[in-house]
Amino acid sequence: MGWESRAAGQRNYWPLLGAIVIAGFAFRLAGAQGGLWLDEAWSAELAREAGTPLGVFLNINHDNNHHLNSLWLQLVGFGAAPPLARALSIVTSTAAILVAAAIGRRRGDPIGLITAALFALSPMLVTLGSEARGYAPMSLALTIAVLLTDRWLMGQSQRRPATALALCFFLGAFSQLTMFFGFCAVAGWAAFALWKERGFRAALIEMLRLFGPAALSLAAVVAIILGAAHAAGTGFQFGRYEPFGLMLFLHALIEMLGYSFGLPFVSVWWLVVPPALVLLARGEGVARMGLYRLAIIAFPLLLALLQAGNVEHPRYYLVASMMLLLMVAEMVGLALTRGRWRRWTGAAALAVILAGSIWQDIDLAINRRGDPGGAVRALAARAPGGARVLLDRSTGYAMLEAAAAHARYPLAIVETPCPAERFLFVDRFKGEHFPAAITRCGATYRPIAQAYARGLSGTHWTLYERAR
Repeated sequence: MGWESRAAGQRNYWPLLGAIVIAGFAFRLAGAQGGLWLDEAWSAELAREAGTPLGVFLNINHDNNHHLNSLWLQLVGFGAAPPLARALSIVTSTAAILVAAAIGRRRGDPIGLITAALFALSPMLVTLGSEARGYAPMSLALTIAVLLTDRWLMGQSQRRPATALALCFFLGAFSQLTMFFGFCAVAGWAAFALWKERGFRAALIEMLRLFGPAALSLAAVVAIILGAAHAAGTGFQFGRYEPFGLMLFLHALIEMLGYSFGLPFVSVWWLVVPPALVLLARGEGVARMGLYRLAIIAFPLLLALLQAGNVEHPRYYLVASMMLLLMVAEMVGLALTRGRWRRWTGAAALAVILAGSIWQDIDLAINRRGDPGGAVRALAARAPGGARVLLDRSTGYAMLEAAAAHARYPLAIVETPCPAERFLFVDRFKGEHFPAAITRCGATYRPIAQAYARGLSGTHWTLYERAR
């Protein structure tokens, strides 16, 4: 009976996993509708200005250049349909669901399915997996690196995966530079595990063999990026650089945690959750605890100690988010196999996470990150033959340009304040507000269309028309 039960479970595993992957793909595709928001649009603009694939590596010395994503945007062309511009992220993020399932399944089929479900539905991963940036390809590379390392540490790989790991970290870093944080977490986890098992000297030798090529590949990435920036004479540039601020840092961590689990309420109590979960996970027998301690606890603490800049973005902590999802999936799966109160607690936690995640994924599909394409549709309704639009500030340029290119709408974007054009486009960040009326060059403008972005990504905007 035991063998028959396991065989039946395996037969059920693949259809259930397929359904989960299809659901994850569907939510990503739904979230990929609507015009490119601020960061995406500027990525597309920079890729177009680079001209050639080589130009992506040599001419865009900017933090908004996620190299593999820029190459994809060049391939599909400026003004491509938004789902096509985001297709690289959709495909790689969906593939990461399968890899995450393989990681979870190492502790049993139920944990594999739970891990796949969390990766498929987490609003953090759905959002970043449905926008034209490099976070999704990076997440795929990192999950593969975790799976390869885990198999090697457990003695289940006949050959040392040094080359495969080097390729993962090389492509992951050229997708998004936060892959460096992932390398520190994965390599540190392996180092502690090998040190405990074999002693310091043997662990050091094995680490050089296993992660030496990966370290060299990351050094090559740094050399290419900094070398190109130095040769251009501009240095490496940041679109927006904010010095470290404690409240910004804590708020970003809280948002990351909330959107990881589909519960995006802002509360200081969220900050207690990661260390509490890590402590509980060890007692519950969760594997890979060295990885989770480094990625979930040590990584954010190090950023705070170093007073790093630009820490106000929740996406900055994607590595921690992914490791949290892996750890919680295993905790829930183990709880479901144990005593009554643990089983009910695990089932309730899973139901709340999945319900909240689906709710947020649906909201992303409805809101479309504010959809800057709505401004172009409003312009086309009032001026079918084309229009001239005055910008309130330069950040809105790429969004309007990309949306107009996709709609094939003749649009002239004007950045000089005078003379007063018929239309005025105003974009704002979180916390900023739109006036009911704006005066430019003696003319008064009143709003005719607007959108507010909800969730992790997006841009608020309002389109004004000159009052007669």
